[in-house]
Amino acid sequence: MNSMKRIFSSVLLFLITGTGFAQTTQPSPQMPVDPESKMIMYRDVVSQEGNKDVLYDRGAEWVRAYYLNPGSVTKVQDRVNGKIEGTGRMRLFFDNTENVRTDAGMIYYDFRLEFKPDKFRYTLTNFSLKGASRVPLEKWMNKNDPSYNPQMENYLYQVDTTMQHLIVTLKEGMKPKVIKKDEW
Repeated sequence: MNSMKRIFSSVLLFLITGTGFAQTTQPSPQMPVDPESKMIMYRDVVSQEGNKDVLYDRGAEWVRAYYLNPGSVTKVQDRVNGKIEGTGRMRLFFDNTENVRTDAGMIYYDFRLEFKPDKFRYTLTNFSLKGASRVPLEKWMNKNDPSYNPQMENYLYQVDTTMQHLIVTLKEGMKPKVIKKDEW
């Protein structure tokens, strides 16, 4: 069943990336920016029934299902303190004028899942483009920057769409599993 979820998520992500990113004129998304750090940050506290350990187990299961190689992305798995941390990555794509998709680079981001009784918090932050040096994505939001390129809005759209998908799958993965009885 876990492999079916992974296949479904992969197909859904392919459909999102295959149809949603083909246009280079996507509207610039309203990226969530932390007012203190001025960094892009997706963060929310979600009410979910369950004690800290049960929620931790669901979060760990979600990490194993969402990431293709969960051992390489997780850096902290602290059941006692109810925390999972790691570094995720996603690929960006560029569609040229002939609608030929090419690799535009790899985005890295930090994620943190924290668990308390009847709630959990997720934090997605420190987004950067891997290169000779890491480029923080906040730079792409500054249209007055001399290095600004309109394609950056498309890249931000790809990041936002992928993070929104991640959040939806996380919230779904944190719900209790429905056990169906095989009554025949």
